[in-house]
Amino acid sequence: MLCKTAEHLDLYNKDIDILSEVEQLMEQTSPKCAEEFRDLIDHKILPLLHKVEHPVAAENIFGMCMSHPIAYVRYKLIEVVENWIPYFSAVETIVNLTLDPDDLVSFRAMEVCGKYRIEEAIPNLSKIIGDVTEKLHFPNKPVGLGAQKVLETFLDIFGTKSEEELRMLKHYFQTYGVLLGNYDFEEKIPTELLEEFERIEEEGMVFIPGGFFEYGLNENEVPYKTFNWNDSVPKMKVWLPPFFIDKYPVTNKEYDEFTDFIEENGHIFCHPNEPEGKEHRRNTYWDPRYKPDHPVTGIDFYDAFAFARWKGKELPTEFQWEKAARGPEGLIWPWGNSFDPTKVRYSGSLYGTNIDSLDEWRKTILKAHQDTSLDSYTISLKNPTNISFYGVVDMVGNTWEWTRSDFKTRRMFHPVWESTQTKANAFAVLKGGSFYSHPGLMFPSYRAKDIPFCRHNEMGIRCVKNIPVYLIQRALKKPITNKAIY
Repeated sequence: MLCKTAEHLDLYNKDIDILSEVEQLMEQTSPKCAEEFRDLIDHKILPLLHKVEHPVAAENIFGMCMSHPIAYVRYKLIEVVENWIPYFSAVETIVNLTLDPDDLVSFRAMEVCGKYRIEEAIPNLSKIIGDVTEKLHFPNKPVGLGAQKVLETFLDIFGTKSEEELRMLKHYFQTYGVLLGNYDFEEKIPTELLEEFERIEEEGMVFIPGGFFEYGLNENEVPYKTFNWNDSVPKMKVWLPPFFIDKYPVTNKEYDEFTDFIEENGHIFCHPNEPEGKEHRRNTYWDPRYKPDHPVTGIDFYDAFAFARWKGKELPTEFQWEKAARGPEGLIWPWGNSFDPTKVRYSGSLYGTNIDSLDEWRKTILKAHQDTSLDSYTISLKNPTNISFYGVVDMVGNTWEWTRSDFKTRRMFHPVWESTQTKANAFAVLKGGSFYSHPGLMFPSYRAKDIPFCRHNEMGIRCVKNIPVYLIQRALKKPITNKAIY
């Protein structure tokens, strides 16, 4: 079901009522009566759970699927979870269940991983049988049915039984964290789904049509080679479905309304893996220089993710963000192919100077950091001059903007929180530059990064509204091939 952003809370509350009904039914029947219990699960519980439409409500089902003490319940709930693939929480659930201690559950989870080629399962499967290329001809211990199910799943995920191809694909996965994937593949989404989405009117958002666009730059087009720019090249052809994107960045006032909601209602829309007791107030809340109508800053990835879900939206992928910034012709900057300092809020704007060298840039931002006489760092967008081809405002300068793309894989970023330790690739992509930035950090193809729990006073957010990825897959009736979509 597609709904307007304003309607998503109603949908969530409707689904919570369904889940409450399920909970009451589960309490009424004893698992000691096997036939009666199976009938309850198969003919009452599952039909109700299939009616759930809001992804945040569905995460309650995913949690039940992983934690219910009865293996038969976990096994049957996989059917519901599968219907939400490739939504990130559904994928995480299925991957976790491949290590379920009960074969009834783990074997079914492995079959789903193979069917949808869920590459995130590869590390779990490797824990069980080790190097898949060796097991093709020399099935060491363990040697039972479980090991053969794991091997079968491996081969389905990699899509080959050739030892040579397996070695190549495994090496690629170990290097980049994903399987080889297409970005330039057009998904034949049914016309009726596209038309239904395009009819939605989203206040304060700009419609970006689906189709191909140019992502990245050729080396000779990179305007500044001062910073690490190599991952901005080469230019690639990418296809995306249509989406809506916020015309303006989220403001401090809008974000503060979200934190008021969190403090009153709890962490309903927060990332399932966010640190326990997470504080969502922006770290600029107490500083009067960050004014209500200015773009929000001082938030981390978890803050940005939760705000977007609270609004019934999502963070943009880096592909979506770049398309909205550069337009169909792939301009280097939102307004053209030359930097124009009059159009942006950047380090040179702080004192009205040109930033001609690294030394001058460093001195300027260090001075600004200590300068209490500055009225503000960010600026209001009442009279914008920085507008993209599509009419999206302020995508360069003022604040960095969080995306939901993993810096290493360019796929959905899934943060890892292990006390004070983070994995080497646990970085999300940031785009656009800020009031502290050198021009060499601000062209839209530049890929910045940060860990998910860093809250700098330069980092902000804007959101997108998508055709839900699980609805696209259901409409296609097959796994999504274009890896730029999620």
